[in-house]
Amino acid sequence: MILIIKNIIGFLTDPKNTRMFLMVGIGLLLFLLLRQCNQTELAKGEVVRFQNNLVAANDTILNYVNEKGESVGEIKGLSLTLEELRDSLEYEKGRPPITIIKYQTVIEEVIVEVPVITRDTIILQDGNSFNSILSFESDSIWSKSSRSINVNLPYKFTDSLIFGTASVGLKQNIWLDATLSQDMKTKEIFIKLTSDYPGTTFNSTQGIMIDRKSKEFRSLQMQSRKQFGFGLNLGMGVTGTGDFTPYLGIGVSWNPKLLQW
Repeated sequence: MILIIKNIIGFLTDPKNTRMFLMVGIGLLLFLLLRQCNQTELAKGEVVRFQNNLVAANDTILNYVNEKGESVGEIKGLSLTLEELRDSLEYEKGRPPITIIKYQTVIEEVIVEVPVITRDTIILQDGNSFNSILSFESDSIWSKSSRSINVNLPYKFTDSLIFGTASVGLKQNIWLDATLSQDMKTKEIFIKLTSDYPGTTFNSTQGIMIDRKSKEFRSLQMQSRKQFGFGLNLGMGVTGTGDFTPYLGIGVSWNPKLLQW
């Protein structure tokens, strides 16, 4: 027993081993310092996120026409965690959402300058015979959207002008663009909705960017990380004589999830 204690004391008092313990201690202190700095930054980020969400919750949508003549709607968005969305959001395990955008549009347009054609024909509707029909067609193409409309309205004139049931054909190709962006300085989130279809108004919208620094999101990321790897390694090593020396080589690395953040 005494011999074992002497060996331990000798090992600990050996200058080479003392230097090794010192390096390990310095490394551990640096790790703890970095971890504490990371926790402090996360706390500051939470305060900024809460303040921005408070402003966004009271923001209203702004509609305007940009320099290209496109209809645009803008409003501030929310930054929420998966925990905060748990009751209203379902997602596949291992595939959490990054952003969510929901919006509603109202399209009000007036079609003008449409050529009207009158044709003589016989049309039967609900027991009535109409001998003429009013027809018009309109094809419009914008930058990304298009619209095609045609109308046929039967009529006849006896003592008065009588109209039948109109047939309306409408084909629309409406382009809508929705983007979610974040100001890198203020961390504010902005939703921007755009369409070149005339008469488009965005009357409500909601944009959510998932906070990827939240505990649950980081936990999902950790689950997909590998602890072992093979490749080029650069670092410090211990030689056979107990000396520390830098090295560069190919080998297997081990990164336990406890030391990942």
